[in-house]
Amino acid sequence: MTDFFQSLTYNQYHPLLYNSVLFFILFSVFYFLYVVVFNKVAIRNILLLIFSLYFYYKVGGIAIILLLLISTSDFFIGKGIFKIQKKSGKTFLLLLSILIDLGCLIYFKYVNFFLRTWADINSVQNPVVLDIILPVGISFFVFKTLTYIFDLYRGTIEAPEKNYINYVLYVSFFPNILAGPISKASELLPQIKSKLVINKELVGLGFFLIMSGAFKKIFIADFLAGNFVDRVFDAPDYFSGFESLMAGYGYTFQLYFDFSGYTDIVIGIACLLGFSISPNFNKPFSAMNVTDFWRRWHITLSTWLRDYLFTPLSIKLRNFGTFGLMFAIFITFIICGFWHDAKITYIIWGGLHGLALAWDILTNKIRKKLKKKINAGVYRVISIIITFHFLCFAFIMFRATDVAAAMKMYEKIFTSVDFSLAGQWINLYMYPFIILMLALVLHYTPLKWNTSLVRLFSRMHWALKAVIIFIAFMIIYQAFSSQSQPFIYLEF
Repeated sequence: MTDFFQSLTYNQYHPLLYNSVLFFILFSVFYFLYVVVFNKVAIRNILLLIFSLYFYYKVGGIAIILLLLISTSDFFIGKGIFKIQKKSGKTFLLLLSILIDLGCLIYFKYVNFFLRTWADINSVQNPVVLDIILPVGISFFVFKTLTYIFDLYRGTIEAPEKNYINYVLYVSFFPNILAGPISKASELLPQIKSKLVINKELVGLGFFLIMSGAFKKIFIADFLAGNFVDRVFDAPDYFSGFESLMAGYGYTFQLYFDFSGYTDIVIGIACLLGFSISPNFNKPFSAMNVTDFWRRWHITLSTWLRDYLFTPLSIKLRNFGTFGLMFAIFITFIICGFWHDAKITYIIWGGLHGLALAWDILTNKIRKKLKKKINAGVYRVISIIITFHFLCFAFIMFRATDVAAAMKMYEKIFTSVDFSLAGQWINLYMYPFIILMLALVLHYTPLKWNTSLVRLFSRMHWALKAVIIFIAFMIIYQAFSSQSQPFIYLEF
């Protein structure tokens, strides 16, 4: 009993995760109470806030104080922006919010990077490094609360939120506090303030998404990582060019199924609560160019960057024509890479995507002419293949331990790939190969198939649903126990 109560307190080595047994127990108790008070909006929101704050405490410990401070400051700053009539006063409060929010983000996430960089430039032998623990989810909840402030300043939100509990719940809403999707205030706050509906279709969708997400995470992402991908990236010197290439393919699908699996789980949990959260993925490897990819990949982040960074920057640079537009894109994606983490590999990855989007702009007219001369189906397939390989090679830089390791893999891929080793590799890594092929097939299956499965599951008798859910989670739990890894995007 003592061990159980200890498990309810924060432990930095055992944070509470959506795919843990403890979360299942706690959520089950919370959900029973939630259903009882569901139609009483004020009580429902208080209960939901308590659970959301407790969930974040179990994940981030003392960082909950930072979450509350940022939420509180923006709650009152938002009121001030609405009340003040003068543009200069509104701008001052906007800058104050940016200073507080981004100041906290920069301090906790980037100050040691800047100190090390300064030390390297000045050849300092023993650089100063601060003992800073990165609050989990800070990159996401800072962007979420800034969205509210930006929209109030622009007037896209007609009035500020008057209820403090509602606003803190918006920022700390536990299904998407850790790694998104990044919900806008205009999407989530109205739901928080309204009576919601929980019906069998929504519950069916929720459980289907949770099962789907767990399958993606455990059976595809974690299996690929533990049985092949991590081995190559952690020691690239010991693997051939062909193995490096396959690891690039493997990590691309590992990252996608890990993050989209996480997203499915949290959206499914939100569905069980009666909430709707924006999707984050739409078959990203079906993109015909990198611009199209960013309309399909991490959609809420790319939308945030477009609305609050790229668009204002491109307007400022509009007098410079195409060059100004390309420069705005490049800066946006350098920041996108830096947002992921203060590592040179992420910054280079962001820069590569910035250059690719600039290339899309430069070659737009040429590609339109080419498209008219080539069969539409052939053009689409070739475009998807080229785009997919650019993404794979860029993700090698994203995943590599450092730039030198990434360059070692690139060197092997482009100078010493021996495709005659394919048969030997498949024999040696038969199961990772099968999972990789399964991932490929699942990604490219038509969306209508998935929709049909959801509809079929939702229409099943509750007893049959219960049996399927029980069997699925028993199987998932067995696999989880043997090879589970943390969700990748929780690192950011």
